[in-house]
Amino acid sequence: MKSIVSFCLFASLLFAANEASAAIEEASLPPPQQEEKLVPANLELTFTGPVDLARSTATLLDAQGLTLPTGKPFLSGPEGSVFKVPLDPSMAPGVYTLNWRVLSMDGHSAEGHYQFRVDP
Repeated sequence: MKSIVSFCLFASLLFAANEASAAIEEASLPPPQQEEKLVPANLELTFTGPVDLARSTATLLDAQGLTLPTGKPFLSGPEGSVFKVPLDPSMAPGVYTLNWRVLSMDGHSAEGHYQFRVDP
């Protein structure tokens, strides 16, 4: 009986660990290369679980690879699962890249980049 209980406990912990790692692996963004007529107020990365804001970063680059200033990232959404990066509304037309790295509250991380265009 003890073996069955131990196995069930192990299986439930394994399942919970797999579910927690999925919280970071499933990010959604607006479609890549999306053309914006106006600069969006924020770029948003949506995850399936809470994000550790203190250990998450975002860097905005212009077409030449120069780092541009952004507002301080913040969280919103259910349990802090939406990582938002405020943008400067006076950004010039062009192609921009957001490099991001996010850590979940359970310690799993994910990183990537997102490219978008601001048209005149």
